[in-house]
Amino acid sequence: MTAGDACPGILDLHEARDGHLARVRVPGGYAGARRLRAVAALASRFGDGSVDLTARGNVQLRGLRAGDAEAVSRRAAATGLLPSPAHDRARNLTASPLAGLAGHPALRRVVGSLDRALLADPGLAELPGRFLLSVDDGAGRAGLRGCDLGLRRAGGGFELVVAGRSTGVRAGTVSAAVALACALAREFLRQRRMHPAVNRIADLPDGGAAVAAAAGGILGEPVVDAGQRLPLGPLAGAAPAVVVAAPLGRLGAGQLELIAEALRRGEVARLGAAARIVLPIAEPAATALPRLARAGLLVSDDHPLSGVTACSGTGCVRSLADVRAVAGRVGGAGAVHWAGCSRRCGLPADAIPVVATGADSFTLGDDPTPLRLTALAPPR
Repeated sequence: MTAGDACPGILDLHEARDGHLARVRVPGGYAGARRLRAVAALASRFGDGSVDLTARGNVQLRGLRAGDAEAVSRRAAATGLLPSPAHDRARNLTASPLAGLAGHPALRRVVGSLDRALLADPGLAELPGRFLLSVDDGAGRAGLRGCDLGLRRAGGGFELVVAGRSTGVRAGTVSAAVALACALAREFLRQRRMHPAVNRIADLPDGGAAVAAAAGGILGEPVVDAGQRLPLGPLAGAAPAVVVAAPLGRLGAGQLELIAEALRRGEVARLGAAARIVLPIAEPAATALPRLARAGLLVSDDHPLSGVTACSGTGCVRSLADVRAVAGRVGGAGAVHWAGCSRRCGLPADAIPVVATGADSFTLGDDPTPLRLTALAPPR
């Protein structure tokens, strides 16, 4: 890892208060039943039995022992969770969670092609752990504004996004779009040799202008993302699908197993922002939702935690407060994210941050004035 790029992987574990942490990349946030069960097995065998969902649709195993690192990596490789040790941290790829559902164009082919192209290029294993590629179906839910390189479906082709900004460049086919994204990733790495501390395209001295120029484009206006998280409950469409959420962004192994069981054959769960999970199901939503709710998943926006997320809290050495316990008790109105330190890890784009400055002291939003928990009304 380079300075400022401490993102964990399966091979590069992160030491925390509650043990070591491993991050499993899930390209596009698209996880089939086999992958979900493999993650659940790893969490049960080597961790504390739970996983955290990240803002980029990846999953984190917690409570690992340092002595189990080699066994974890071997098991992950055997189950397909680590297809290339060299690319362990280089596969940060988000995609639209509704793609292929409710009338949205499908993206699984694009995501799969891009991931395979990354894995096939030994040089792209050098991409930093913070480098983000995004693929959007045109509805603005893939996090394009925060990406390094993005592909947004437009008509029969794709628009290129660099450092969250439009470029005016288009690719007409999936193969051309994937080749373009990989070429610009290599261009970023070429420029990074002169600026080794830089981990994101936007942090290059020119903000990424030369990367866009390598494709014949210019840095234009910032792209527009859909600002609000997906509502919980049934998803309109001919084939049944539901949107559920992991309470405070955390799932137990049993919940992962249930999600895998509920998946419609041949489909994938979509792990998205704000701990949302879009789940194409085989049975009617009216049957599936009560079963998912009984397992502890959030299935309705009426639930007091439906808009609440939190970082890992006291599991992290940086956390100044047990924000997960506080969030579960206090919650918040609307979209609220409780963070244990000023890094605000996991903050969804639409959430108001409540940031710990001490064990019983928090700031709200952009106001730097610390407030005692007893005086902190649920943010609106």
